[in-house]
Order: sequence, then structure tokens, then C-alpha cells
Amino acid sequence: MYVDSVVFMYAFGADSPWRDTCAAFLRAAAIRDLSVVTSVETLQEILHRYRSIRRPNELLPAYRGVVAAVRRVLPVTLPDIDEARGLGQIVAPETGVSARDLVHAAVARRHGLSTIVTYDRGFASIPGIRSATPAEVLGLSG
Repeated sequence: MYVDSVVFMYAFGADSPWRDTCAAFLRAAAIRDLSVVTSVETLQEILHRYRSIRRPNELLPAYRGVVAAVRRVLPVTLPDIDEARGLGQIVAPETGVSARDLVHAAVARRHGLSTIVTYDRGFASIPGIRSATPAEVLGLSG
């Protein structure tokens, strides 16, 4: 499974309805009950977010949390960006799928991963991608 950056943001961020579930999901991944990956785009998003909200002291724990939870951090390559561009021509802008989401989906697809763990339902509009929330993966309600 590929983990979208939003899962990490909720787990390490401010109080939210999804914080505890995301943290539980990442704990399960860290102890290898779940096999999950992400890409360098996720680490870039976390770096960007903590710098933009001027909380540099929170960056290192979040960064380390990502690296500890996943089995592998996948690269983003030119073919991934090409595929993301192509997906952008297929997926309607009204779905709310961002360019970053298209990059995540392209990387996941290239590695044969059809499930993206996220709270962003826009991923479901991308061909070959199924979205699942951390709660669904853990078998919890909600």
C-alpha cells in the first residue's frame, strides 16, 4: 500500500478527528504489521508544510516518523511526472485531485500498487487506484 502524505500530516499534526487513527495506522506499519511505502514527494510535502507554518522544531520528528513507518521511500522519476501529466488529462479538475496527488498515484501505479491510504477521496477517480482510509485498513469503523 502507498501512504499519502495526508496520513502523516494528521498523525503528526494538530488535533483532528483522524489523528489517533492515523497514528495507530503508522504504529502498525512501523512494527511491520502492515507493508506500506511512500515517495520522496511525501517527505518534500512535510518539509514544505512545517517550514510554511514556521514550526521547524516539529519537522524532524515528523520526518523520522515517516521513515520509520514505511518499508521504502520510493523515488519520483521523470516517467512518473510524465504519467502524472497524462493522468491530469484524464482526471477531471472537478474531482479536486491536485498535481501532487497525481504524482503520488503515478509512483504507486509504476510500482504496481493499486491502494493508496488516504482521507482524500479524489484518488478514487484515478484509473487503477483504490483509496482506503487508515480506519478501513485497520478494520475500524469510520
